[in-house]
Amino acid sequence: MKQLPKITLALIALWGTMTASFGEGPQQNKEQAIEYFESELAFTTNPYGAKSVVDGKRENTIIIDVRSAESFAKGHIPGAINIPHEKHNNFEGEGKIEGLHEGYMHYVYCYQSLCNLGQKAALKFAKDGYAVKEMKGGFEEWKKSNYPVEK
Repeated sequence: MKQLPKITLALIALWGTMTASFGEGPQQNKEQAIEYFESELAFTTNPYGAKSVVDGKRENTIIIDVRSAESFAKGHIPGAINIPHEKHNNFEGEGKIEGLHEGYMHYVYCYQSLCNLGQKAALKFAKDGYAVKEMKGGFEEWKKSNYPVEK
C-alpha cells in the first residue's frame, strides 16, 4: 500500500481538529493532555511563582535574567542575577555557564512572552545538568503584575 505524503497526513489531522471544534465533540488524546500539562507545571513558572522566591518562600532557588546587561541595569526582578544571552552565544553551543548551582532550582526569564531566550537558556541549563524552570511571560509580565523592580 502506498504511503500518504506528510502534507496530506497533516491536512487530515487538521481537518479532524477543525471538525471536532464544530460540534462533533472533542477528539483529544487525554493521556497526552495529562502528560503535556504535567510537563508544563514541572518545567515552567509564572511571575507569581517567581515572586514567592523574592518573598523568601522558596529556598535554594536562583532567579536568572537572560536579557542584555543594559536591559538588566534598567530594571529586573529583585535578587535576580544577570547571565546575558549575548555573552553566551544565545545559549547555543558548548561551554559551562558561571552562576548556576547544583542542588538549586533556576528560574529563568527573558523579555516577554514571544521571546525564546528563556527557553534556550533553560534547555542549555538542563543539558548541563541543572534544575530549571522558565518563567512564562518574561519581565514584561512581571511588570504587568505590578511586582517590585530593582535597578
